[in-house]
Amino acid sequence: MAEQPSSELYFADGCSDCGYRQVKLPDPLPKVGDDFDWLVRDYDGFRLFMLEELAARFPERRRWTPADMEVVIVETMSVVLDQLSDMLDRVQTEAFLETARRPESVRRLLEMIGYDAVNLAGSEAKIPDATGAASEDEATRRARLQTFYLALQQYRSDYQDAIDEMTPAQQANFQVFIDNPAGAPLVALDAVQLFLDNAPEFVMRARNDALHNYWTLYPYAMEKARASGPRAIHTQKRMVTEGDYAERLEDHPLVLRAHAYSRWTGSWNTIYAAMVMIENITLDVPLTAGSVGGVSNLALLQTGIDQFNQQHELGDVDWAIEPTPRIVLRPYLDAYRMAAQEVFLQDARFAGINISLSVRVANNYFQSEIRHAIIRALSTALGGFFAPGRLAFGEDLHAGDIIETVMKIDGVEAVCLNRFKRVGKRYPNQADAGRIRLDGLEIATCNNDTQNPGLGILRVVLHGGQRG
Repeated sequence: MAEQPSSELYFADGCSDCGYRQVKLPDPLPKVGDDFDWLVRDYDGFRLFMLEELAARFPERRRWTPADMEVVIVETMSVVLDQLSDMLDRVQTEAFLETARRPESVRRLLEMIGYDAVNLAGSEAKIPDATGAASEDEATRRARLQTFYLALQQYRSDYQDAIDEMTPAQQANFQVFIDNPAGAPLVALDAVQLFLDNAPEFVMRARNDALHNYWTLYPYAMEKARASGPRAIHTQKRMVTEGDYAERLEDHPLVLRAHAYSRWTGSWNTIYAAMVMIENITLDVPLTAGSVGGVSNLALLQTGIDQFNQQHELGDVDWAIEPTPRIVLRPYLDAYRMAAQEVFLQDARFAGINISLSVRVANNYFQSEIRHAIIRALSTALGGFFAPGRLAFGEDLHAGDIIETVMKIDGVEAVCLNRFKRVGKRYPNQADAGRIRLDGLEIATCNNDTQNPGLGILRVVLHGGQRG
């Protein structure tokens, strides 16, 4: 192996006191070549490379055994290099969204491209929520705060500053919740809520941990988010063109259909956005149980709007004041429209349709059942022909579509369309033409409400069948 330097002692002019030592260094080792394979990553590759290098440098040595110290050192270094290479590969894979394996890395990479995986994880992930709804009762509030219980046990000592800001009584109540979250009194819930309000970093940490645990248990959810994140980049979320306004407004839980257009108003172009909303409510009608079809519908709508606002980082809606759709939509519109762009919201213009049908009923069907089925099929209820949002703005109404809808009902043998026109004497009957033309913001409707005949009338005359 490497030669040791040799030294010799010399005495100048035979003087025994003037000696000096001269060291003769061994010949320098050959330079390291540039033939190293940088793709070598495993133990066998490193070991083979180093043994080949030793054999090339010391060709006079013909035998290498596992017991040789040089071989032992090579194999030890190969083990370490193999471990370092594995660590390097793991770190490298965590740097890219396509290859990252740790939930934390995937979440951070998605966050870098603007995809909030925590808020978009869905209810099945059970992400803790630090802010409850305005109408939250005690049981709901307790259940919401209990989702922070594990995080409180693990991390509360890291946020002692937030605890120190609380009064001694609040700290005692906070400890009561830690000891017994299911039986803690209301004051203890208030103390926990105060801590969450004072420690937003803790809330974020708890929410991230919940997502990591969910992705660890259900890897398909992480893969779904990994695929959805890059696609979300290409999703247009701003409101610039008229189409943007229509598409973004249709994303809102209140809106079923939207249409936008611009008009020159003397100094600049103004955007007008018309929309059809659930239950055909108008922009200035308060959102109450009566206007949206019941208490359960109102609760679902409030939940959907609250989640929508949270996802879009909008403020909470004050449901206590019974806001109108215009009040609910305005913050969303202002957050995504272009600066200084004037935008006005409009209601759709409903065109009431007057329809009169003569229907022949099969002999083995009751007339009452057929009448109820026809009225249901041509109603504005869910699944009906005139259901809110089914027909588009300016979409012409064809008699063939009405007849086809009625003929699908079991027990109907024939249909004759006697009257097919807009409500109003100035509009002619279009039963022969088979088409009612609509344009602009007009949408056909037939509410069949005797209290408001202007929004459509349906008359059904039955023949045949059984009475009753």
